[in-house]
Amino acid sequence: MKRFLKYIIPSILSMWVYALYTMVDGFFVSNFCGEVEFSAINISMPIVTSFFALGILFSIGTQALVGFNLGQKNIKTANEVFTTGIVSILFVGILYTILISIFLRDIIGFLGSTSETHEYVYEYLRTVVPFGVFFMTTYQLEVLVKVDGFPIISAVSVLVAALTNLLLDYVFIAQFDWGLHGAALGTGIAQVVSTALMTAHFLKRRGNIAFSKSINFKNLKKTLPLGGGDALAEIAIGYTVLLFNTTLQKYMGKEGVIIYTVISYVSIFATVTMTGIAQGLAPLFSYESGRNDMGKIKQLIKWGFLSVVFIGTVFIFVLQLFSSEIVGFFLNENSELFNSATAAIKKYSSAYIFIGINVLMVTLFASLRKGKCAILISLLRTPIFITIVMKIYELAFQDDKIWFVPAVSEILTCIISIYLLNRIVFKNKKMASVN
Repeated sequence: MKRFLKYIIPSILSMWVYALYTMVDGFFVSNFCGEVEFSAINISMPIVTSFFALGILFSIGTQALVGFNLGQKNIKTANEVFTTGIVSILFVGILYTILISIFLRDIIGFLGSTSETHEYVYEYLRTVVPFGVFFMTTYQLEVLVKVDGFPIISAVSVLVAALTNLLLDYVFIAQFDWGLHGAALGTGIAQVVSTALMTAHFLKRRGNIAFSKSINFKNLKKTLPLGGGDALAEIAIGYTVLLFNTTLQKYMGKEGVIIYTVISYVSIFATVTMTGIAQGLAPLFSYESGRNDMGKIKQLIKWGFLSVVFIGTVFIFVLQLFSSEIVGFFLNENSELFNSATAAIKKYSSAYIFIGINVLMVTLFASLRKGKCAILISLLRTPIFITIVMKIYELAFQDDKIWFVPAVSEILTCIISIYLLNRIVFKNKKMASVN
C-alpha cells in the first residue's frame, strides 16, 4: 500500500495542478474576454489534444518497455529505449507542428467554427501550435520520471509550470489585454518550463535512466503499438469535443457550445484524477510485469479499481450538491445560460465512474504489453459507441438528454473492459509472459 500511495498521490496531485491551470485559463478568458472567446478555446481543443495524443503514442509504450527492462535489471536496454523515444518524439513533434501551422486555416474550418468564432479560434491556435513539440515532450518526460522512481519531481515540475501559467495569464490577459493570444502564450511558455525542469532530472543522472549514445529505432515497433490505446483515448477527447460541438451547433446554437465548454472545464478535474491514478499505476504495472509477479499485479488492479470508483462517486456527489457554485466560476448567475449549464453538468457527471474504469483498463493493458486490448477499448469508447449513441440521440430525442450520451457510451465500453480484464488477467496464469 505504501508503494501504491507513493506513486498514486504525486501523480494525482500533478494532474490536479494541470487541471487547475487549465481551469484558470478558462476563468481569465471567460471573465476578461467574453463567452464567444471562451467557446473558441473549446473549439480549438481537438488540435491541442492531437499534440498530447502523439506524445502519448510514444510515451506509454516507452515507459512500459523501460519499466519492463528496469524490472529485469537491463539498465543499458532501458536507456536505449528511453533515448530512442525522446529523439523520435522530438522529430515527429517538430514535423507535425510545421504541418499544422501551414494548413491551420483549413483545419479550423473542419473544427466546426462559425463566422463568429473563426478568427478567435485562429488567434488562439496560431499562438499555441508552435509550442506543440513541448506539449508532446513534457508528457513523455513526466511518465518516464515516474518510471525512474521520482514521482515527486514530476509533480513539482507540473506545479512550477502551473504557477508560471497562472502568473502569465494574469499579466497577459488581465493587465496587457492580449486576450486569447495571451492565454495561448501563457500556456505554451508553461509547457516549456515543465519540459526544461524534467529534462534537467535526466541530465543530472539522479536515477537509473539516462540519455544513451545508442539509439535503436527498431524499438518503435514495440513501443508504438503499446501506446496506441492511450493515444486513441486522447484523440477520443478531441473527437468527442468535435462531435458535441457540431451536434450542439445544430440543435442548440452557440449557447449549447458555451454550456459544453463550461462542462469540459469542470469535468477536467474528474477526468485528470482518473488519469492520475492510471498514470501512477503504469510504472508499477510495467515493473511487476518485468518481474512476472502476477500476485502484485492483481493487487494493484484491485486498488486501482477501488480508487477510480471512489473518486468518481465523490465527484458525482460534489457536482450534485455544488453545481451552481462551480458553474458560477465561469458564468454570471444572472446569465440565461447559468441554469441550463447547472442542470447539464449534473447529467454529464453520471459518466465519471465509468470513464475512470475505462481509462484504468487502457493504461493497464498498455503497461502489460497487451496493446491490442488497449486499442480496442479506446476505439469502443470513441469513435464507435459515442457515435452510435449520439446518432440515436439525434433520431429520438434532440433535447437536453444529450448530456447523458457520454455515460451511455462509457457504460457499454466498461462492460467489455471488465470482460477482457477477467478473461486476460484473472483467468490467465500466463498473462505476464512477453507478447
